[in-house]
Amino acid sequence: MPFRTPYSRGAPLGGFEELEVLLVEDSRTYIAALKQRLEGQYGMRVASCSTLEHLQSVLGEAPERFALALIDLNLPGAPAGEALDLVLSKNVPAIVFTATFSDLKRTQILSKHVADYVLKDGKDAIKNLVKAAIRILSNRGAHILVVDDSKTMREMLGEQLLRQLYRVTTVASGAAALEALEEDDDYDLAVINYLMPEMDGLSLVEQIRQRRNFDRLRIIGVSSLEDRTLIARFLRAGANDFLHQPLGIEEFRWRVAQNIQTTNQVRHLRELAARDYLTGLYNRRHFFDDGPHRVTMARKHNQAQSLAIVDIDHFKRLNDTYGHEIGDVALKAVARHLADLCGNEHLLARLGGEEFGILICGLSFVEAREFCETLRSSIGQILIATADGEINLTISIGLAEIATEEVFDNYLHAADQFLYMAKHAGRNRVFSEADVGNKAVA
Repeated sequence: MPFRTPYSRGAPLGGFEELEVLLVEDSRTYIAALKQRLEGQYGMRVASCSTLEHLQSVLGEAPERFALALIDLNLPGAPAGEALDLVLSKNVPAIVFTATFSDLKRTQILSKHVADYVLKDGKDAIKNLVKAAIRILSNRGAHILVVDDSKTMREMLGEQLLRQLYRVTTVASGAAALEALEEDDDYDLAVINYLMPEMDGLSLVEQIRQRRNFDRLRIIGVSSLEDRTLIARFLRAGANDFLHQPLGIEEFRWRVAQNIQTTNQVRHLRELAARDYLTGLYNRRHFFDDGPHRVTMARKHNQAQSLAIVDIDHFKRLNDTYGHEIGDVALKAVARHLADLCGNEHLLARLGGEEFGILICGLSFVEAREFCETLRSSIGQILIATADGEINLTISIGLAEIATEEVFDNYLHAADQFLYMAKHAGRNRVFSEADVGNKAVA
């Protein structure tokens, strides 16, 4: 049974405000408590159904609007799991919660297309259900690569991962895996089988580790061989974990979940280290770390890029006249406007002091110039309150086209030179190679 394509990483892992959850439960106490948690704490929208008839009506309207369903397995009038079967028939991912549980019921639940199950086994039941829902919904942004020459195994593993709302790509060889990783930089985890023709799993792990560090991509090795030394050999080659086949469904799910959790924690720490403390923008170190990689990827896909350096005009005078507190207000205001206009398309960072760097992606040089003029005009509308009344801010921008393959510093140096020319020409303007020779520059 296919599921809808999971969300891309475009939606932040913590962003649940646009999601709607379907709650299938007959207990008013549970409905009230779960609604309070999901709506009050996470901003989700919750639609509840307490009968099979009501559920049929709700799902008959627009089932695709539900990101997840939380279902009481023992709903009155649906003793044989009819509510769960109905939800799954509409391709809505589901978490089951039940008060009665046995090995047989566990097997039955896992044999269905459910994302998880939670027991009504005490005072923490609601907390555990909410925790499970947040974990599953957070999986929307994670991308997993499955590498196995067996079509049956690829489909089985892919299906299990899709049930958890992960984004999944499956390939049949080591060469195809390396190509996929080269084409797409957003993979979080690779699940790699050992026995494959041409390039076995160990060789593939070694190849991947030459390209991706441990903090960028986690790897789980898989094998059906009884050779226990494979565990150590995979770990030595650069894998983070190992699983023996045949795979237990729950073990596989939780090994994947724990590796993804580690990836998210590392990404969160890396994100904190990459941010400027005052403005919240990326810092100079991140700009120099991520910028060259973005340039390489853009050149590979023949995408136009330019590099701009933005400088707040007369910032020292502003600080000297009104104090550093007003200077900080100005920096934050400029940063906020630049971030709003750059969005996620362009790499924006505070390089230091009153200077900002922008790697402009996907725009021709003419379009990049127009974009910089838009930035300049927007900043010109900012008003900063001071003891002497409101004052305007202006910026100067140096813009360099990334036309040939050079070291990243060269692009930055060229933009810096054009910024100097913009200041020399009177400030509050954009300056690029096209402006060199302009008689406005004395």
